[in-house]
Amino acid sequence: MPLDLAPLSPPSVLRLRGSQREMGAQLGELSARQGGFEAANALYTGPPTMAARIIAAGLPHRARASVEAVADAALGRQRRRLDARRRRQFPELSARTRAGFEAMGIAADKASAVFVMDVLQNAIGLVSRTGMFRHHEFTAVPSCSSLAVWGAATADGQLLHARNFDFPGASVWDLGPTVVFCEPTDGLRYGFVTTRGVDAPGITCFNEAGLTLTVHTRFHRDVNYSRPSVIDLGHEIIRVASTIDEAVAVARSLGSASTWGLLVSSAEEGRAVVIETTGSAVEVVEPESGRTHLSCTNRYLSPSLQHGEVTTSAAFVIDSDSRFAQLEAFVAKEGGGIGPDALEELLGDHGAPGLVDRSPEVSRLTGASVVSPITVASIVAEPSSAAIRVSIGRAPTGYGPYLRIPWSWDGPVGEVGVDADPGPVRGRSHRGEPLTGGERDASQRYSALTQRFVDRAEPHEVRADLADLSHRVPTEPGFHALAAFLAVIDDQLDTALGHLDRGLELESTPHPRARLLLYRSRVLSLLGRSADAAADRAELTAMTDPLVEHEQAAARNEAGRPMSRRKLRMISPDFFNLDAHH
Repeated sequence: MPLDLAPLSPPSVLRLRGSQREMGAQLGELSARQGGFEAANALYTGPPTMAARIIAAGLPHRARASVEAVADAALGRQRRRLDARRRRQFPELSARTRAGFEAMGIAADKASAVFVMDVLQNAIGLVSRTGMFRHHEFTAVPSCSSLAVWGAATADGQLLHARNFDFPGASVWDLGPTVVFCEPTDGLRYGFVTTRGVDAPGITCFNEAGLTLTVHTRFHRDVNYSRPSVIDLGHEIIRVASTIDEAVAVARSLGSASTWGLLVSSAEEGRAVVIETTGSAVEVVEPESGRTHLSCTNRYLSPSLQHGEVTTSAAFVIDSDSRFAQLEAFVAKEGGGIGPDALEELLGDHGAPGLVDRSPEVSRLTGASVVSPITVASIVAEPSSAAIRVSIGRAPTGYGPYLRIPWSWDGPVGEVGVDADPGPVRGRSHRGEPLTGGERDASQRYSALTQRFVDRAEPHEVRADLADLSHRVPTEPGFHALAAFLAVIDDQLDTALGHLDRGLELESTPHPRARLLLYRSRVLSLLGRSADAAADRAELTAMTDPLVEHEQAAARNEAGRPMSRRKLRMISPDFFNLDAHH
């Protein structure tokens, strides 16, 4: 049966005012009145929490439930450490979270759930010290693409700030798009973009001084639990900083418990920086001389912080670097004249540098572009016009449609009426053509499927859903790759071979082709077709692209000793990076 898509909730705009505790209670009460917040909060509070699900997602299905329980126990201790520090350092923010939870009927002891991403990133940083990632790859979520443009890069010289928020909550987070305006008793007025019931003011946010801030995952060996979480660091910056220098000063003063990149732009100053953190360092990345834009994805840009950076898999590196290159290529292609509509188009564009189609009929709805299956919130901030455009569509939310929401701090506390009509639905193919309705539908179904995978759906159910997607869009090579991996796990080698053959008929981009060749050589060896397997390994080892070195090394090792059937069945599919790990 084809995957069903949950209904979207109407977009929500809320206005809060008062102390932090009062605003938390107001948000909780409004969310409780609206309803539809439970699933999004469960991603954080669990059990299992989202962090535990991600850690277990890289393991065989039968082991995931027990691993989730162990991970939750271990990460829970670290969340409680951060929560205890928060109560001492930011008692008003701690009270805000607890008041909101209480109003929504969530137990106060769940308040540490807001640190879910800090503890996940810190766990990866700590594990990397063992050297594990030199021998084993890990499923890590590539998170977020942002671009700030101003001056000569834009049509009117005014600054714009665009962002795709990638988070493992497709078919959950995207269903209740919400903009919250806060007027605190102490500090600047600010706003943030979230989903129903999730009080996350420091992640995608803006303030009345014209600052916009978006945060991005990094991985590094240097982590600790004695500094603020990103949710509080971002909140403090947007609450008190009127300029970029003030934002940097706040970051240097507070530090960070974890590993982040914060793109901060200022409409008043017409510039932007990336503030990068580890557990002990804060560095600032300025745009290159003469540049009037700044891109941000998930790799460290500061040379000093690149030492000690953690990369969990080759596919993660390729994905982050490809998205960064796509942002840069977009600015170069536009040659000035960028406006909000163009940025909306960017956030729904499947194009990426270096794509090579083996057939003119190829359709790409997966792969290393700024459109991720887990893009659950998309925005274009227009601070000079005191407005923000927010996608109100389902994941991938870059497709829109976008609703332009004026900044609205004046007026009574509560729900704010939305008068504007949404703009057009976006979404472009890797060739720059508008997506068809069928392609958008398949992409949205794939997004929902990624969440089902994280939620531990039975492998045969996921396989059936992928088979349906491959039927809907038979020329999408990524669908065939994942379908092949799942067939391998089920020991259906003939089925896997069919998907691998079809994928290789479509794909000539070096890294995904190398991955398909490696897995086809493994399947062919097990089917007794040694000469054909050797031919695939020969093509793979003859490739000259440096991005395929990992697959080439595996092929050389397996030339004399092919992978066993039992070991091949132990692979773990990586739905986020179109990969599979042992």
